[in-house]
Amino acid sequence: MTDDQAALEMRGINKSFAGNTVLADVSLSARAGEVHALVGENGAGKSTLMKILAGVYQPDAGEILIDGQRIRFARPSDALRSGIAMIYQELSLAPDLTVAENIFLGREPLSFALLRVVDRREMNTHAAGMLKAYGFKLDPRASIKRLSAADRQLVEITRATVEAKRVLVMDEPTSSLTAHEVEDLFHLIRELKTRGLAIIYISHRLEELDFIADRVTVLRDGRAIYSGVWGEISRAEIIRHMAGRELKEIFPPRAAARGETRLRITNLTRKGKFREVSLAVAAGEVVGIAGLAGAGRTELVETIFGAYHADGGEIVLDGSKLDKAQPDLSVAHGLGLLTEDRKRTGLCLNQPLASNLTLANLRALTSNWRLDKKREKAVAAEHIERLHIRPPDPDKTVALMSGGNQQKVLLARWLFADSQVFLLDEPTRGVDVAARSEIYRAINRLAERGAAIVMVSSDLPELLGMADRILVMRRGRLVAELDARQTTQEEILRHAAVDQGEQQAA
Repeated sequence: MTDDQAALEMRGINKSFAGNTVLADVSLSARAGEVHALVGENGAGKSTLMKILAGVYQPDAGEILIDGQRIRFARPSDALRSGIAMIYQELSLAPDLTVAENIFLGREPLSFALLRVVDRREMNTHAAGMLKAYGFKLDPRASIKRLSAADRQLVEITRATVEAKRVLVMDEPTSSLTAHEVEDLFHLIRELKTRGLAIIYISHRLEELDFIADRVTVLRDGRAIYSGVWGEISRAEIIRHMAGRELKEIFPPRAAARGETRLRITNLTRKGKFREVSLAVAAGEVVGIAGLAGAGRTELVETIFGAYHADGGEIVLDGSKLDKAQPDLSVAHGLGLLTEDRKRTGLCLNQPLASNLTLANLRALTSNWRLDKKREKAVAAEHIERLHIRPPDPDKTVALMSGGNQQKVLLARWLFADSQVFLLDEPTRGVDVAARSEIYRAINRLAERGAAIVMVSSDLPELLGMADRILVMRRGRLVAELDARQTTQEEILRHAAVDQGEQQAA
């Protein structure tokens, strides 16, 4: 193979499902030691194209070449044997196994090869060495089901580096990572480039591509609209290619007047997760919560909602004290929670859009213990139009919808439940730039009608663009309150990563 020859080429790829064209004559190439960014709106065909490369789907037409040799993958194991590994946006870990067992699943070191006895000490030691080298602070013996979404993402990344020999595909690898973890990942990507890996990197966070991308391809509606060297065209032009239109305001302005306090928590404590957290959120206000992984952000909003019992402190919602940790009582008092992991803890994936949307307020649709299906569809249609949910079909199975539209279904759920205080945990995780803008507009409309909003996010530009105030958590404590219009990413990270004594010493 010459230096200019691509390690990977996909030529003229076509794919349809049930007569619906998903990919039309798409070509993509990646050289060894190169990061090729693949961008596009949700539904543009990015994940489908990469699943064809990974052997999950077979193309209807077109060809794949590895190091100049035509190859066809009938199943994912064929792709793995050819040195192609993929980190999926929806993680594929075995929840009942440990971190080390997942990293080396199918490639476990053996102490007695003939008896197939796994050498667990060697496996744990090797996994610990990899995690330390990558900067990932994880216990190789920890159970996957006890890890946060961010830590599970790190395990998935580590496992993929074991499998990848020629091509590594990363589908939204930073979607649940904090800024510090993203830096560690970018350091790893640079190291993998020096090993000669071709890396295809899918992301909706265009700003992060400045640090790692060599080339970029833009997909729209299943077609390759643009391909070139990263930096040749502006980010605004890339967004225009993605959306087919201008998106001048990613973070739209908000004209909400601040009203009375709607949510107040005082000295809230949950042992081992967070302690003595106090905050207040007023009507018309968006309060952001920042912090590194393990800071206690998700645990805090889950406890406010009543998913877990607090060991101390007080929660007051619109003047009423919430004494019991019961989500149904929280919902009845006007509290709504959009969870960090929409597919694991937010949606009923095998149910239609309408059923997911109305789930938190079935009483409004029930008479004599029977659900009024006609009324449910009418409610769904109203909220579909209100939030521009696509496709506009109440019967659409929610698992088949894009990430952005799934998030809008969850927002619509709490709108229909007449929520007045919204706890939004990573509200735009894995959502493309156009859908993010629509979600931001929906959040602004909620604030303008008098809702109080708490937004947990690992995306610092998102917090700076959307929040009025930003609260920073570190190791379970609230350590700073910042004016979003006056602060910077650097200041937020300084509070999140360094304790007060160390800051003063510096």
